[in-house]
Amino acid sequence: MRQLLVIALCLVLSASASAAAQQGAADLTGLGSTPLNNLGSVDASNATGPVTIDADNGIEWRRDKSIYIARGNAKAVRGGMSIAADTLTAHYRNAADGKSSVYLVDADGSVIVVSGDSTIVGDKAVYDLDKGFAVITGKNLKGTSKDSVITARDSLEYWTKMGAVVARGNAVASDPTHHVQADMLVGYYHIDPKTKQKKMYQVEATGHVAIQNNGSVAHADKTVYALDSEIATLEGNVNITRGKNQLNGDHVVYNTKTGRARVTGSKGHVKTLLLPGSGGPSGNPLQP
Repeated sequence: MRQLLVIALCLVLSASASAAAQQGAADLTGLGSTPLNNLGSVDASNATGPVTIDADNGIEWRRDKSIYIARGNAKAVRGGMSIAADTLTAHYRNAADGKSSVYLVDADGSVIVVSGDSTIVGDKAVYDLDKGFAVITGKNLKGTSKDSVITARDSLEYWTKMGAVVARGNAVASDPTHHVQADMLVGYYHIDPKTKQKKMYQVEATGHVAIQNNGSVAHADKTVYALDSEIATLEGNVNITRGKNQLNGDHVVYNTKTGRARVTGSKGHVKTLLLPGSGGPSGNPLQP
């Protein structure tokens, strides 16, 4: 997931938390932040060509079930992607020309998935080469790259053909200065027509969303960031806090390019608490 799931949710926090403590437009220029764009992903599209498998304790061929079982520090490599585990089971099929090809790999025990500069660890993984997805599960799921980390309780999923990456269950993405948490984090990507490179165009955080950045905290039911338009939206039970100052509403739309936000509440009602000299660590209070 190159550019990670949360690339601009952090922008939402730093800007919205300093946002207009008023209904209508507010000038947020200069209050942007560094996005979480360092944590890459397992990109199955980088994996092309044949699959090679090796293991310390040998490889068992079960011809009747069309599987290979590799045990002991087993590792499967395809192109720029690899999966290592205590045990790997590779399912293959025979083509009409007599050649065989692996279409599914199951990994069990001490799973490590590597693609580029990204590493994901878990207990189990399923890598479907036909459908183009990898699902990693386990008790201590974690993805790391450079200074960024993403964790999830239920699964980390990479759906290459569908153009999506998903972290499910108490999903958390963070770097040294940002922290985003939600029931589910989803990033959507496509091929940029100009660069011909894979590009993430939308990020969504759903359920119990909490975003922390530079002393500011924002909560919402859902947050969506469109990277192309640079518009971030917080919806449902929005609460933004900087120091002792608070802003509550139902809907916040923030343009990260212009630095302006529009805040609305139920039937146009917005609740704001402003305390002079209480801007939190940054020293910048919410400005009406």
